[in-house]
Amino acid sequence: MTISILSLARNDLKEIHEYLSAFGEVQPTKFRASFEKFCIQVIDMPYMFSQYENTIYKKAVIAYDYLILYQIDENKGIIKIYRVLHGKRHIEPLLD
Repeated sequence: MTISILSLARNDLKEIHEYLSAFGEVQPTKFRASFEKFCIQVIDMPYMFSQYENTIYKKAVIAYDYLILYQIDENKGIIKIYRVLHGKRHIEPLLD
């Protein structure tokens, strides 16, 4: 399996980095390490994370309560990351 980070997720990651950078260097580094750990885990075990409520996405929770929403394309061997959002946001409107 390989990982494909779609454009909305790339924008989310950029915004998260900018936001966390306001609190010093440790927070963005911790978040990045947590995201990289997720990527390694999901490549090895793509189904280990649960389904996000009433959607077609699977979810993983990483540093600072951020959710990674992704889908698995078995035919192409790709894990597509659609969004990386804070868990306290109203997420449903952002998934269209």
